[in-house]
Amino acid sequence: MASTVAGRGSRRRVAGVLAGLGVILMLVGVGILVPPLLGVLHRSGNDHRLLQKWLGSNGALTKVIPGQTENPLNSGSTATAPACGSGSPTTEYALVSFPTLPGIEGVAGNGTWAMLTQRSVVHYQFSPAPGGVGNMLIALHREPNFEPLNQLRPGDAIVVTARNCRQYTYTVTNTVVEYPNQVTQLDPMSSGHYLTVITCTPLWVDTQRLVIRATLTATSPATS
Repeated sequence: MASTVAGRGSRRRVAGVLAGLGVILMLVGVGILVPPLLGVLHRSGNDHRLLQKWLGSNGALTKVIPGQTENPLNSGSTATAPACGSGSPTTEYALVSFPTLPGIEGVAGNGTWAMLTQRSVVHYQFSPAPGGVGNMLIALHREPNFEPLNQLRPGDAIVVTARNCRQYTYTVTNTVVEYPNQVTQLDPMSSGHYLTVITCTPLWVDTQRLVIRATLTATSPATS
């Protein structure tokens, strides 16, 4: 009888220890997962707020400007009339859109990569402005608003709209997936008009980098 009672007590202690370990592991998991998820939600909220402000209540990107494309270089894309930036040049630097990925667009801030903690799209401030000579750099978080970026292919367009509504259409020339220590496409260039977009891949794992290189093929004038 005594041995039976002792055995039951031992099993209860083991069960209690296992339950305690389970609670600890659950709390550790919550501690690991919750902060990144909160960060994603925070960035997503900022992305939507800035995009709505840029586009305005009329969703101006659906309004076509007839016959206002200049300097087309084998580009069949149609110019549009965005509302453009009206706030701070740092927070509302440019609109980046991907015509072959409907609905995938965002307002870029202008700063260092540290700005990516607050938003999903950042123009590196020490790289050329839209349309400028050299290698313009834009970094994005794919989660949660830019997940389809891996679908871009050579020949697809990336449209960068400056604050004055002038649009610059870059055509994708190649895409590559590399580990961070292999990425060399972010170096400055002294000639040409290039855009390099860099983001993380695979989704939610982010161990590699998806690098998208494009060249300027068309511009459209600023709207009044």
